[in-house]
Amino acid sequence: MTRRLVAASVVITAFIMLTVEVPLGLSYTGRAEDRLLAGLERDARVFAGLVEERIEAGDHAAVIRAARRYASRTDARVVVTDAAGISLVDTAGTDARDFSTRPEIDTALSGAQATGIRTSTTLGREIAYASVPISSGARITGVVRVSTSTDEMRSQIRWNWARLALLLVLMLAAAAAFGSTVAHWAMAPVSQLEAGAQRLAAGDLTNRTRVDRGPPELKRLSATFDEMAARLEMLVGSQRRFVADVSHQLRTPLTVLRLRVESMDAELDAPVDADGLRRDVDAVRGEIERLIRVVEGLLALTRADGSASSATVDVAAAARAARERWDALAEERSVVIGIDAPRSATASEVPGGIDQILDNLLDNAIDVAPEGTAIDITVTARPNEVLVSVRDRGPGLDEEARQRATERFWRGPDAAPGGTGLGLAIVAELARVSGGSMALRDPADGPGLLVEVRLPST
Repeated sequence: MTRRLVAASVVITAFIMLTVEVPLGLSYTGRAEDRLLAGLERDARVFAGLVEERIEAGDHAAVIRAARRYASRTDARVVVTDAAGISLVDTAGTDARDFSTRPEIDTALSGAQATGIRTSTTLGREIAYASVPISSGARITGVVRVSTSTDEMRSQIRWNWARLALLLVLMLAAAAAFGSTVAHWAMAPVSQLEAGAQRLAAGDLTNRTRVDRGPPELKRLSATFDEMAARLEMLVGSQRRFVADVSHQLRTPLTVLRLRVESMDAELDAPVDADGLRRDVDAVRGEIERLIRVVEGLLALTRADGSASSATVDVAAAARAARERWDALAEERSVVIGIDAPRSATASEVPGGIDQILDNLLDNAIDVAPEGTAIDITVTARPNEVLVSVRDRGPGLDEEARQRATERFWRGPDAAPGGTGLGLAIVAELARVSGGSMALRDPADGPGLLVEVRLPST
């Protein structure tokens, strides 16, 4: 890919440079030829004006002297012919010759000027020429041809093309260097992402690409990839913890069930003891309910770990609804649930998260609340968060217990029987995946436990 990017950079640069340089080179060539021919034509006209009267007077010696002075000054060849095209003066030193067969001489004898560049068959090289007629009134008395070699002009043209070619080479080298730099800058993160994807595919869930250079799009892609890898690591870890927790926590209830069933099986051969059988059935039912609570708690934790979407919820309305759900059970325990909440307080949550949080907190609070006490639900809307607190007036937790209370299956030494030890763990996990947090505190005005859940406001 890097080579293709460099090649594309070089090809594009070459196309642009050739598009510019070829017209420049051709333009320079045309201007150089035009300047040379214009100078020759001007000199030929001036010289024709100077020698017109001398030719009429037959003063060929004066014509020869003038031609040689001009030739020595310009390195040009001057040929002056009569009306028949026979040379009167030739600074090349040749004898009188018939020049009428030369196309430029023939054109000038017909009364027109002629300029151009051609290859001389006699000299064997390219020459530039200008021929003008020498006229006396309407009569053509001769021709002046000024010619010179194009070697110097062609040398200048070649040097100009060489400079353009050098510029092209330098620009192509710069394009290759720039393309290589840009390609490495752009492709290094791609290689890093590719290596990260390969390690992730090989099972290394801790791998992160952390691309901190390159195009912004690749940085965002790297951040998304790392977020996906972290999510995958969390999901796989959650599944592993779920399997480990299930195998650990279900072993004891299943063992008790097996022993109870074996006991009931042994009693089938003995006279029926209705009370004993009822006790065994109640014990089996209790263990089954415990199993159900454990499995439901584990599933709630697994769903919280795997939640990816978020929703907006009115926490104040959810708190009032939770109070209504738990009022009946609270009345049975002689406990009053109070609420202090604004009319509305919206926050972000995983779908159903705040309902599960409130249900678990109220369930725990009712279990530990002494008769005749109150449970307080408080909802406070702040600029960037919504604070939900549930306070009971039970025995509370010491510092060490508060540190461990969110561990899965941890239960305090004074906990009521039948619990799973998952309630606060579920609350903490739901708060975390909702973008918030949970904290356990001692109330400032008496016994009990204060649980505070913070969720990001919307």
